[in-house]
Amino acid sequence: MIQSGLQNDPNNFETRVKAGFVGQRMIVLPKKILASIKKNSLINQLYVTDIGFFPHAKFHFRERKNGSKQYILIYCMEGQGVINVMDSKIELKPNSFYIIPPDIKHAYYAVQKDPWSIYWVHFTGPQSENLFRKFKGGNMAAARFISFEERRVNLFENLMDVLENGYSSDNIEFVNISLWQLIGSFIFNSYFTEIGKEKVEGDLITTSIKYMKEHLDEPLKVNTIASHFNYSNSHFFSLFKKKTGYSPIHYFNHLKIQRACQFLSFTDMSVKEISFSLGYEDPLYFSRLFKKTMNISPLQYRFEYKH
Repeated sequence: MIQSGLQNDPNNFETRVKAGFVGQRMIVLPKKILASIKKNSLINQLYVTDIGFFPHAKFHFRERKNGSKQYILIYCMEGQGVINVMDSKIELKPNSFYIIPPDIKHAYYAVQKDPWSIYWVHFTGPQSENLFRKFKGGNMAAARFISFEERRVNLFENLMDVLENGYSSDNIEFVNISLWQLIGSFIFNSYFTEIGKEKVEGDLITTSIKYMKEHLDEPLKVNTIASHFNYSNSHFFSLFKKKTGYSPIHYFNHLKIQRACQFLSFTDMSVKEISFSLGYEDPLYFSRLFKKTMNISPLQYRFEYKH
């Protein structure tokens, strides 16, 4: 529970730390480097301006009456802290994070009796707003909790290590390309975590796709796949399309065409042989389907892409 009283009062100036925190890391990119990033089409859509780590940050306090020019992601690993933003009091506890949007008055501070340890990053660029919308889709009045992942911490550390080694073009490009993964690890936590991976791999749709891949030589139908997993045709169809955006048979045919591309590239099998090996009894139908999917005939594909 967040403690109250003078010890946690952000207006208690006497308790604020001015010299930093033992073990802290902080990197602020020079304006000259930021100007070069804006000219680099590889990374100018999303990029870091500041990044750091404040361990056991007792008395930590920051207030921006006019907000920041960048988005600020704060990840609390240990302890507790508070973010005041948009008339809301956001309590950060271990394994939670929050993203503060730009140009919004805000303040944040550590709880004195249990001060937070935080990783943080300021980021901006045209795509930053789109990523923020993904975060905003949740409850903006509360921090979002995530599982602890050492890989996520390593991402922060790696980005800081690289920046501390200098601002060469390769360093800056690597850091800002990696920034997509770092922010994505928070917004799409379930896909990043090992627990999330097990969950995704074990769900119905992932398992059914695996089943499809194992039966590419058969003319499967929706009812065959649905009954294999003890689902009704309509319910399975609805779940599959919601998850993938495609009907089961459309997706299955797409997998078959992918396999056909491999055969055409790496074997000397005829189009007729490939058609039969993928469960299509009519080679002409297979050729039409291939061209509809790939916008090129099987023989043209072989001519252009055979390895």
